[in-house]
Amino acid sequence: MVNNHTTSSKNKISDPHIRKNKKKSPLLKRYYKYYLRRIQSLQEEPKAIARGFAIGVFTGCFPFFGIQMIAALVFAILFKGNKIAAMMGTWISNPFTYIPIFLFNFQIGNFILSNLFNINFDYLTDFNPDSWENLTDSGKEITLTLLIGSFFIGSIFAILAYYITLTIAKKQHKNLHNK
Repeated sequence: MVNNHTTSSKNKISDPHIRKNKKKSPLLKRYYKYYLRRIQSLQEEPKAIARGFAIGVFTGCFPFFGIQMIAALVFAILFKGNKIAAMMGTWISNPFTYIPIFLFNFQIGNFILSNLFNINFDYLTDFNPDSWENLTDSGKEITLTLLIGSFFIGSIFAILAYYITLTIAKKQHKNLHNK
C-alpha cells in the first residue's frame, strides 16, 4: 500500500503536463487572453456582443467613476447590445489606466477646442484659490475640455473595439455552429 502511494507521487512529479518553473506571461498578454476567453464564452449574436463591448469601451473613456457600468448597461439595453460585454468594455478604465486615459483625453479635448473651434481656455492664468467664482469657472473649462476629449477618444476606441470584437465573436460563433 505504501509502495503504491510512492509510485503515484513519482508519476505526478514526472508528469510532462506539470511544469516546475511555470513562467507567468506579461500582464497585458494575460488581460488580452482573459478578455478573449470571456468574449468567446458569450452565447449571443456576434453583432450584439460587438455592439455591447463597443458601448462599454465608449462609456469607459468618460471620467464618470462609479456610473460607467450603469451607463454601459443602460446604453446596451437601448441599442440592443450584449449587457455583459458592455460591462466588460468599461474595464478599459481601471485604477491603473485612469490617469493616462484622462490626461490623454484632456489633451485631445484641448487640441480640438483650440484648433477646430478656436477656443482657448486659460485654465490657471489669474487663478485665485480664494475666489469661488474663479474656481468654478476653471472647473467648468476643465470638465468641458475633458468631456470633449473623452467623447472623441471614446468614439474612436468604440469603433475599433466593435470591429475587433465582431471579428472574434464571428469566428467563435462559426466554430460553435460547425461542431
